[in-house]
Amino acid sequence: NRRVRGVCKDTVASISEPQQQNTYGSTSGAWMRDARGHGSVIYLTNGHYGNSLLEFRDMDIFKSGQASNSYKLPYSYTGTGHVVYNGAFYYNRAFSRDIIRYDLRHRFVAAWTTLHDLSIVTTQWSEISFDVDESGLWLLYPALDAEGFHQEVILLLQLHPRDLQTLRTFRTGLRRGFYGNCFLVCGVLYGVDSMERRHANVTYAFDTHTLTHTVPSLAFTNTHGYTTQLSYCPLDKKVYAWDDGHQMMICVD
Repeated sequence: NRRVRGVCKDTVASISEPQQQNTYGSTSGAWMRDARGHGSVIYLTNGHYGNSLLEFRDMDIFKSGQASNSYKLPYSYTGTGHVVYNGAFYYNRAFSRDIIRYDLRHRFVAAWTTLHDLSIVTTQWSEISFDVDESGLWLLYPALDAEGFHQEVILLLQLHPRDLQTLRTFRTGLRRGFYGNCFLVCGVLYGVDSMERRHANVTYAFDTHTLTHTVPSLAFTNTHGYTTQLSYCPLDKKVYAWDDGHQMMICVD
């Protein structure tokens, strides 16, 4: 059903210019809200490798630069494609095919699974990306397609948030090296053609409801020229972006 609880329309028709919220940390990182949480707590990881998750009580506290809480993860993360969802931190264990659900309240690994078909080309960067939209938790990653003579395919999975089991699997038309970042809104995956070119475009969309691929050609701005994270939050209908150490917010409509 396209209309999840009456909050989704067909597709994104416009993307605003990114609005800078803060400057914090290194060139790459990720910041986010709990898409199933309450209040306005902000979570942050600094860099593309580490074992620390920071928590800020709200935007004002975040802008002050003083973390309200921190978590030392039992296993390091890699990449910037993690999310916080319903009180848990979902991430890719560094240099592995493993994905983890870390319970923030009780501070322990609550679920763990291995992506056996994950295509790993380099150990320096993770191309595993969690996403959250109105219908739940998703995972995007490059896989080796056994049916296609081990050709690579970018898969989009809808996951059960409790045990990380796959609910649905979609083969996208994305190819490694031909897009910069992706984000998911109302069951539609959008791909930006560059993470570094200032005047970029959303040139790919895959609709999980109709199984169709389109070329939307929506303008997208990499303000500072190095966007390492895009993460949609259904709570406020905004995309959270990390652009060369600047935390940006983007409205989609």
